[in-house]
Amino acid sequence: MTSQDQGITGSQIENSQVQLTQGERDAFSFLNSNNNQVTIKNIVLQLFGQSTPPVVDWDWAHRLLEKKQLPEIRKRLTDTLGRDRSLMQISLDQQLRWVGRSPLQAERRLQVHDQDRGILDMRKMLIETFGQDDISGSLLILGTPGAGKTTELLSLAEQLVCGAIANPKTVIPVLFELSTWRNDSQSIRDWLIEKLYYLHGGDRKAKQYEHWLDQQVLLPLLDGLDELGLERQQKCTIKLNEFARQYPHIVVCCRVKEFEQGNVKLNNLNFRGVVCLEPLSDGQIQAYLEMIQQPQLWPAIQSIPALQHLLEPDEEGDPGLLRVPLFITLAARAYDPQHPFQTKAELLEQYVDRQLSPETRESDRRKEFEQREWAYKTPELEPDWRQTQRTLRWLARQLQQNNTVELLIERIQPHWLDDERTRRYRLIGRLFFWLLGGLLGGLLGGLLGGLLGGLLGGLLSRSSGDGDLDNIQPLEAFKISISHVVQQKIFKKLKIWLVGGLIFGLIAGLVGGLTGDLISSLISNLVRGLSIGLVGGMIYSLKQSLELSGPDLKLRSRPNQGIWNSLQSLLWTTTLSYPIIVIPQLLIKKVAEKHSWLDPSGILPRNLPSFLLSGLAVSLFWGILHGGGVACLQHLCLRLVLWQSGIAPWNLARFLNYCFERKLLQQVGGRYRFLHRELLDHFAGQPPTV
Repeated sequence: MTSQDQGITGSQIENSQVQLTQGERDAFSFLNSNNNQVTIKNIVLQLFGQSTPPVVDWDWAHRLLEKKQLPEIRKRLTDTLGRDRSLMQISLDQQLRWVGRSPLQAERRLQVHDQDRGILDMRKMLIETFGQDDISGSLLILGTPGAGKTTELLSLAEQLVCGAIANPKTVIPVLFELSTWRNDSQSIRDWLIEKLYYLHGGDRKAKQYEHWLDQQVLLPLLDGLDELGLERQQKCTIKLNEFARQYPHIVVCCRVKEFEQGNVKLNNLNFRGVVCLEPLSDGQIQAYLEMIQQPQLWPAIQSIPALQHLLEPDEEGDPGLLRVPLFITLAARAYDPQHPFQTKAELLEQYVDRQLSPETRESDRRKEFEQREWAYKTPELEPDWRQTQRTLRWLARQLQQNNTVELLIERIQPHWLDDERTRRYRLIGRLFFWLLGGLLGGLLGGLLGGLLGGLLGGLLSRSSGDGDLDNIQPLEAFKISISHVVQQKIFKKLKIWLVGGLIFGLIAGLVGGLTGDLISSLISNLVRGLSIGLVGGMIYSLKQSLELSGPDLKLRSRPNQGIWNSLQSLLWTTTLSYPIIVIPQLLIKKVAEKHSWLDPSGILPRNLPSFLLSGLAVSLFWGILHGGGVACLQHLCLRLVLWQSGIAPWNLARFLNYCFERKLLQQVGGRYRFLHRELLDHFAGQPPTV
């Protein structure tokens, strides 16, 4: 398959490929033709080509679209396309003219203001419907599970994002998952702002995303309304309708049955157009099976009563299972004449069994002509199918319970465990932190070491379930800033610490002078206080420079990136704070050795190796507290419990990559999701085996 990484320069969209697919969804992308580029440009300028709002950070918007949205959209579409390479055998001549879509693609029926406009021309891009004057960028996409709703949304998003990049300062299309709307009283506007900061970073103080909504340049593309459950979907629908009443451009994707059951109709004046994906016809199914060189399946469907029944609508009026693109694709892959499936659950089970069978795994390796690095070097090293299903069932249940469809390894939390394993995690965590505290305390020695060990040991050893130990928050980025604003903050913090240190030294000197030489005691303790203030001020200045380093775009390019970033931040913070701690104290020690009236023994070790070790202990302690070390240790304890309990392999990233190879998961950078929501629900509904 030709690479989908495409450069965009000026107003040209280069090397765009036809995208045809099958499976859970069927997708296509705009062709590499000037006509389609002009169409996209005209629609973007028509809908969003107003004067440029000066308060919008367009540079940030361009980075978000080019570095995150477009690659992620294309990766998801490419993962879908990759499930059958035969559909990509399209000649160059065909790519230069409109060739329509795969026969498996569900037809689109359009309604505008409650009026049926019939079946849309399959040769039209969805952005053309989106840009119609009577729809004008307010669209609802409906369909049955597996009909291709999400892929239609992704295709539209790709066209809009490419148009926005090629025509800067017009619109900012961004995908969102409505399944993460958790607060029933929260407005859609507030939820969008919250998700933008959470997913993409940004400057909260500058109200970066608030300006996007105020100026109406953000185009929300919302998927998964049906995944909220009926009661919460009704509440969310009301909020969406309120938002759409005041906001001109929005796209929402939902299952048609769940939408109809909501009994809260989206006001057609607010959502002007509705695209409904139709069931596949007999001709479409036959053409698809011939395309993938399995024409024998159609006579089998017609001759076997159980399969023929799956072409008919069910008791609730839903289309026949085999008229849905996802399921006819899975049927073509997993059908066994000796054991024909009769239900959706049986079909999904047969598909999973086939993908995990040794024969399929070895066959896939033989068919892979390109040089690639497999998750496991040989099939013998791959996990047992029982372990694979056990882990996927657990993950699916957790995603379902947490109302999300996307998995990030670093976002796995202790509350995903049952009560017994949660207690085990807390016990391991407390022991781990107490041992670490004791180690650091031993490096420092004496009373200070004991206090440090106690502080670090008790840091996360709360008995309550909502303690710090039960909330893993990775440090996402490490960046030092030396801007003018940061410098002012640093000098202010440094002055406070120096004054505090001098006051401490003065009080300690006066107290020490009650039993000895007052002048010597004052000078010695003032020097000590000054050194404490200097070190403390410099360390907190380092922390200030990290906190005020400015926002950075959150990119998930590899699995478990948050924890790896936290580990990197721990090492950097420890490394940078070590000389800050050691050098001032070493200078004071050298000065004290030349003047008999200064006695550094109260806080400074006399022996150099011990002095360097104590500095390392303090800097490591600081790195753990403020450099991401806490999250690393928490995650380590959690993964230890998951591995020891048999819930998940120790190398979870490699396991998830293996499931991606087995076409059970999709992967975009460091994020994973099940191939389709139907597959997630299938695994979540299986009985737990751990």
